[in-house]
Amino acid sequence: MLRAENICKYFGSNQVLQNVSMEVQDGDVVVIIGPSGSGKSTFLRCLSHLERVDSGRILVNDKVITRETKKINISSDIGMVFQSFNLFPHMTALQNVMEGPVTVKKIPVKEAREIAADLLNKVGLSDRMDYYPSKLSGGQQQRVAIARALAMNPKIMLFDEPTSALDPELVGEVLNVMKKLAKEGMTMVVVTHEMGFAREAADRVVFMSEGKLLEEGIPEEVFTSPKNSRTRSFLSSVLSPT
Repeated sequence: MLRAENICKYFGSNQVLQNVSMEVQDGDVVVIIGPSGSGKSTFLRCLSHLERVDSGRILVNDKVITRETKKINISSDIGMVFQSFNLFPHMTALQNVMEGPVTVKKIPVKEAREIAADLLNKVGLSDRMDYYPSKLSGGQQQRVAIARALAMNPKIMLFDEPTSALDPELVGEVLNVMKKLAKEGMTMVVVTHEMGFAREAADRVVFMSEGKLLEEGIPEEVFTSPKNSRTRSFLSSVLSPT
């Protein structure tokens, strides 16, 4: 469904992605882990074409995606959820979720309202539809953001550290929604520091460091017997008891 081939990305003279390649099949849940500054979020932004790649190519359903094709169809093929919620503050939760279907897909308002209401119910916010973002907790805002991305009926969902801006007690409610999506067969690529989620929900775990994809495998292999020394060092630090 999604394939990245030898992606390189520079910011000035700094190369942040070095020949990164990855395939995501229909229904896969791929979790990308690694230290801060390793290029994980940049890679995700390249997959969604929020960043232009300097070399390499990205294919969705075997079609090469460029900035030009993105304008036509990738906005509905790929949904993205960010660290910050990016909700429109002057719109209610329901209006935030309706906005994309109405303005981008030209879905009638009544139909879009029904879609938005169903999705907010799906993420456990049926009682918060008429609330503005300022009246919602961080976890609730992120769940609205997930519903908003789902409203475009994407084939693939990208999550860029979706719980990193949340207080610890709110993390679980967002991860539970993501686990539910994974069980329903949504194709997902997730950048996260939540190792428990990676162990439980991922089909494959990818480890990145210094702009390179160093290791990839099923969670049990990566977490219990990592092959790369850098992976072992990283996991030892993040999994060690405090």
